[in-house]
Amino acid sequence: MALAGHALVAIWNDILPESRADFFEWHPREHMVERLGIPGFLRGRRCIAVDGGVEFLTLYEVSGTDVLASDTYLQRVLNPTPWSSRVLPSFRNNVRGACDIVYSQGHAMGGFVHTLRLKAEPGREQALDRALAQDVLPALHELPHVCGVHYVVNDVALTAGNAGQQRGRTIGLPERIVLIEGISAAGVRDTVAAHLAADRLAALGAQADAEGALYQLEYSIQNLAP
Repeated sequence: MALAGHALVAIWNDILPESRADFFEWHPREHMVERLGIPGFLRGRRCIAVDGGVEFLTLYEVSGTDVLASDTYLQRVLNPTPWSSRVLPSFRNNVRGACDIVYSQGHAMGGFVHTLRLKAEPGREQALDRALAQDVLPALHELPHVCGVHYVVNDVALTAGNAGQQRGRTIGLPERIVLIEGISAAGVRDTVAAHLAADRLAALGAQADAEGALYQLEYSIQNLAP
């Protein structure tokens, strides 16, 4: 389905082995529930890697990036719970983007999602954004096994400015992210290989160092408050 709201927080992380069991309890029982209690956080989901790459992907669909600069959100970030303070320093290979949604179309939430983190060649940012949002992704949505296609651009100033996000961690910042959702791992994998290969992306204006990985949905929480 199309992403809810106008912003997306995308987080990738590995976890130290000794904190793995704690992470699996903390994330669904406390952390995502806490985030979805913040006004403007609409839906959250966590996924696990299928084909390697950074193991965990967390997505928060948010009404707008202004929510991520709100006092309510910043107070949560600056004052983590004891459980969060114990788990977060165990994150590794952490990447986080607070993104504006450029394009989103879909008819269902996929059980699988491929993320592609990419950068534009200098001077070709607008051409890349236009090609993906107007041509490439609308066509991919019509393919078998695909149920959602999304393109978001990170607000780097906002992401880097969220005080407390560096607590015990080094956090990478993505530039642009393509997400392809589908009903089967093979269907999503084949779609990306056929239509978003490195040479195709380069022709559109992307740099050659795109990072992609396929994930399977573990769970999702929705904010049902009126």
